[in-house]
Amino acid sequence: MSDQPLARHPLTHLRRQRGWSLTDLAQVVQRRAGVNMAANRQKIWRWEHGLAVPDLPAQLAIATEVGIDPNTVAALPWPTWLLTVDGMERIDQGWTTGTAKDTLTLVGCMTDISDDDRRAYLLLTGQQAADLATAWAAVPAVPTIPTSKLRHATGHGIVDAELAGWVEGRVHQLWHLDDLIGGDYCLTLAQADLQLIRRLLEQARFGGLIEQRLLTAAGELLRLTGWCAFDADRHAAAERYWHAGLRTSAAGGDTLTGAYILSLMAMQHSYAGDGRTAINLLQTARERIGPGSSRTVHAMLDAWQVRAHAAAGEAAQALKALARADAHWERRDPDEDPAWAYWMRRPSHTIEVGLGFVGLGRTDTAVRLLEEGQAGRSLDYTRDTALGLTAIASAQAEQGDLNGALENAGRAADLMATVDSSRVTDLLQSFSRRLPHGPVQTAFQARLETLAQAPDQSVE
Repeated sequence: MSDQPLARHPLTHLRRQRGWSLTDLAQVVQRRAGVNMAANRQKIWRWEHGLAVPDLPAQLAIATEVGIDPNTVAALPWPTWLLTVDGMERIDQGWTTGTAKDTLTLVGCMTDISDDDRRAYLLLTGQQAADLATAWAAVPAVPTIPTSKLRHATGHGIVDAELAGWVEGRVHQLWHLDDLIGGDYCLTLAQADLQLIRRLLEQARFGGLIEQRLLTAAGELLRLTGWCAFDADRHAAAERYWHAGLRTSAAGGDTLTGAYILSLMAMQHSYAGDGRTAINLLQTARERIGPGSSRTVHAMLDAWQVRAHAAAGEAAQALKALARADAHWERRDPDEDPAWAYWMRRPSHTIEVGLGFVGLGRTDTAVRLLEEGQAGRSLDYTRDTALGLTAIASAQAEQGDLNGALENAGRAADLMATVDSSRVTDLLQSFSRRLPHGPVQTAFQARLETLAQAPDQSVE
């Protein structure tokens, strides 16, 4: 993978795409707008770190240089208009098998999107994400094809059916590998499998029944690949994978995977602090699958809504969502669950619910629920164990229990020696920044820096 740092602001990405240094961009602004850029590098740096907003002449200078209509700059706030330079694949196309394949090709034909797209910010606005979810929910259901009919339809093409089964099994293997070693490691593996499915779907020798099965597998794999990108802080890439996953799962008739993708998009917006968009996405997913679907999936959607309401500062609604989630869990029938729901546990014991209570300032409740969840988590979930310990440490730090916080954060850091998850590392860094200034913070920060410099773990 590339050693280049993630781009955490659209202007940083734009500079890299054009091969500009900070000074180069300052010269562009001065040449185009005549703006005084005496402190050029410092100004650009402040723009890219969200510490200042360029005035309108400077914005128009950048837009003119890269070919963006001034009306776009006038219509959209900074830095939203920069997203039009290198944005998402089109989300306003019709929902057909053809457009599903086209979108899969766009994200799957890249050699390694995890290196090509290193943007650690969202491409879709809240309204665009809601529009995409609404369009997905309106797609007519595609009938599910029984495996027995599939084998009958392929006749002597039994190798095709076996190959489809291999692809499905491979997706399941990657689910569990991600639990163990984290999204950064699994991202390249998932991308390689996307290449395979893309090539298979491009070959006309498969009949319609095999095609539907492969589209369903593609939707599941795109969901996982987006999750790996999200776990690695590559948020723009995650959105692009999930957009393609919504289309391929819809073409394959897999509504539950589409709902799962929307729930992950909601989680992404919750992490970004946009609880309202997260709530809207989860509501759309819930309405689309209907009350007769798996109660475990409904429990998951309501559990994630706890975190969304917390991000929106809505404590009462968060408590109601948790009550609904636990009620669904009590009445679940495991036989109704999709295969990917193997990881789901009692909603009140999930890490996202615990983080929601941390965000609401209810640290006593957060610690209790997170510790109960940790007690029931097996060693097969290394990344989640580290994430849970970090969440507990964050809550304990808020309570003033510095010793307990450092103990749990230290255990999480030890686990991260064998896991590659930028999401967990970011939370550990955030925890470190909240420690009291002095020797304790310096020592813990040094520990994290040692972890970051450790050689990559090989995956066999």
